[in-house]
Amino acid sequence: MPVVVENPCVPAAPAHADSGRGSTARTARLAADVIDHCYGPFVELQALGAACPAASEDEPLILRQARGFAHVHPRQTPVIREGELIVGARVRAQEGPPGGCWYPEGYTWYIEHFARNVPPDRPDLAEAAGRGLISPQGSFNHKVVDYAGFIRTGSAALAAKARTMAEERQGDERAFCEAFALGHEAMMEHADTYASACEKLADSGTEARATGEAVAISDARAAELREIARICRKAPAAPAETLHEALQSFWFAYLAAGDATGRIDVYLNDFYQADLAAGRITEARAQELIECLLIKLHGDIVEGVVNVSSIQTMTLGGLLPDGTDGCSDLTRLFLRAIRAVRLLRPTVYLRCTPDTPDGLFDEAMEMLGEGLTEPSFYGDKPIVEGLVRIGVPLEHARDYALSGCTEVVSPGRGNWGAPNGWINLALLTDEAIRHAASAGAGPDALWSAVTEHVERVADLCRDANTWVDDQVNDTRYTATLLMPCCLDRCKDVAHGGAETYYGHWEAIGLPNAADMLCNALRMASQGPGALTDALGRLDAGDAALTARLRRGPRYGTGDDEVDQIAARLIDLMADALERRSTALRTKLVLGHLAGGENMHIGYGAAMGATLDGRKQGQTLADSLAGSQGCTQAGPTAAIRSLCALDHSKMIAGNVSTLRLPASDLADPEGRAKVKALVRAFVAMGGSQLQINSVDAATLRAAQERPEEHRGLLVRVAGYSADFTSIGKALQDEIIARTEGIAEEAA
Repeated sequence: MPVVVENPCVPAAPAHADSGRGSTARTARLAADVIDHCYGPFVELQALGAACPAASEDEPLILRQARGFAHVHPRQTPVIREGELIVGARVRAQEGPPGGCWYPEGYTWYIEHFARNVPPDRPDLAEAAGRGLISPQGSFNHKVVDYAGFIRTGSAALAAKARTMAEERQGDERAFCEAFALGHEAMMEHADTYASACEKLADSGTEARATGEAVAISDARAAELREIARICRKAPAAPAETLHEALQSFWFAYLAAGDATGRIDVYLNDFYQADLAAGRITEARAQELIECLLIKLHGDIVEGVVNVSSIQTMTLGGLLPDGTDGCSDLTRLFLRAIRAVRLLRPTVYLRCTPDTPDGLFDEAMEMLGEGLTEPSFYGDKPIVEGLVRIGVPLEHARDYALSGCTEVVSPGRGNWGAPNGWINLALLTDEAIRHAASAGAGPDALWSAVTEHVERVADLCRDANTWVDDQVNDTRYTATLLMPCCLDRCKDVAHGGAETYYGHWEAIGLPNAADMLCNALRMASQGPGALTDALGRLDAGDAALTARLRRGPRYGTGDDEVDQIAARLIDLMADALERRSTALRTKLVLGHLAGGENMHIGYGAAMGATLDGRKQGQTLADSLAGSQGCTQAGPTAAIRSLCALDHSKMIAGNVSTLRLPASDLADPEGRAKVKALVRAFVAMGGSQLQINSVDAATLRAAQERPEEHRGLLVRVAGYSADFTSIGKALQDEIIARTEGIAEEAA
């Protein structure tokens, strides 16, 4: 039977829309096709891989992987859809189930799964991971390869450099250079197959629609196909010279390495400006080309149906390496194209400085008002300051990009954004409080206990990071292929080929930790036994105590007392991590996000009652912006709490979700106020900010009648998702944070 997808997980059209997706008839049709086409597995890729000649075990691993890539990549059948201006896709199965699905949920399963990532001779690490104190994730995941350099260099020059180096090297270094050259030669051969296919199609007179129907090719379309063929002969082999060439070169590279696009408006702007100056392009044509790329990003990389936007992440705007603002007319065109095609992916971040043009903010606010949940915002100042503090050169720090949910990475230079693991800051603080209470500690001793637990957890993170790095027996070949710094070092990106290595550890539960510690400090000040008595009553399920705890000071409401506690916790954890290194990683660094794994749900489900008024099994805070049901003082107060933290200490990336009523984005006056709020957040030293504006009543209706609400997008934990195709536990948690009440534990 044909591949059937019940919900393609794309944004619904806004209520006022008078047309489909896309700014032109071409992109409207392509966007409709990418929503409706099957998401079957990449069967040809699988078959080619299975038929790959057996590699010699005597050869280094990277050379064996290169031979496999060189066999498979150029032998793929070219896929060219009606009207496409950017070509390149993989052959999918047209019958059977989709090629896998990811509908996010919150599971304690993740705790159990990640607890396996510890050395067998470290029962202390196994025990800490098993109860969800830390969760070692892995060595290498999210990244931004050197797309910016690639489109300006081309595969021919990189392959030639690698061949020359191979003649001068011996042993493993020679094998590495040969492997690097093989990959780029395969990429050129792959592009040539598309050039030939476009020429053949132009001469044939007919083109197939997504339905399989053959349609006549007009003279104009035949000319387009011949131009695409010319571009494919040139790119990715040679440096691009036009925007169209640069986009096609990028796409061929992306088919190999994938993940985040990096600062695409920045590195494409020179091509766009040159085209405008030469009269080769119009603004409308440039937007159409960008829309064609966005459609490819959404539909031609993921094998199955993935209800998570952040498997592709795009960074726009922000500082240039010289310190000037990098926003441009092309930044605006990217936002307009994203708004026009209305697809789930990629996640989009607008890097912000005091000089970010008002017009870009206006465009962003209108997008959010239409229910897109994109873009989110990232303040440059604290991230650049933090990166410089840990040793990143200023020019490179200013050139950071986002990958995954919100992980800060160095495009083409660094192996940073795994994340390497999570830290349950709420559990750490709860255990420290209980340890201090058992000793009858006062406030000072309570802070000492927290500090001791922080240091112990930082040691565990370092040791776990060492272990997961040591277990990597793969070269991450396609990422290595697009990181020329690896060629310079003759090492793959997982084993020393990148310029910089930092260990990313994402905390979760800071608002819970700050609230519980504030209550604990107050109790400890009341004299011996007060804290111990409260913990005993809490564990016994004392409802009156729980209610009283929830009426205490709350982080996220602009309360100075608890905000300063939260800031001190971040400083302690970040400083402890940054004092630690491994053989591979110069420093460990802190972030705060739950990820697509939604660790705040799994961690909360595994924890008992805590002194912030959480009941046993209740979820932890989903972001830095405060615990569910505890941020009733409004968005300005939430911003004050957020900016009481030193965001330069959270350079692994973080998430702050601001909940606003839809009415705040419904008219120009409301959008202007939200814009001012975002600007204030950036000016006050904030980094990441994302906005949800769907009311609880709508979410409950969507939960009860999903078929009537397909395409209702929400921000979750650094990514967007269709609310109707996420798990019920995650739905309930989002409803709880939206309506301002804490959900009851099951």
